[in-house]
Amino acid sequence: MRQHMLNGWLVAALIALVCLLGITAYMAISKDLPRVACMRGPNAIDKKAAQRESCSTACCDSTAPSA
Repeated sequence: MRQHMLNGWLVAALIALVCLLGITAYMAISKDLPRVACMRGPNAIDKKAAQRESCSTACCDSTAPSA
C-alpha cells in the first residue's frame, strides 16, 4: 500500500515537472518571437505581438543576428 502511494506521488511530481518545463519553454519562445519575426521581415509579426511592441522596438539596430 505504501509503495502504491509513493508511486502516485512520483507520477504527480513528474507531471508537475513537465508542466513547469513547458511553461518555461513557452515563456522563452514568446519573448523571443518578435525579434525573430523582425529578422525575417517586418510584415511577419502577427497582430498580438505587434500590439505589445512595434517591430522597430523589437528588432536590434544591428543587422547581425545574435547567438
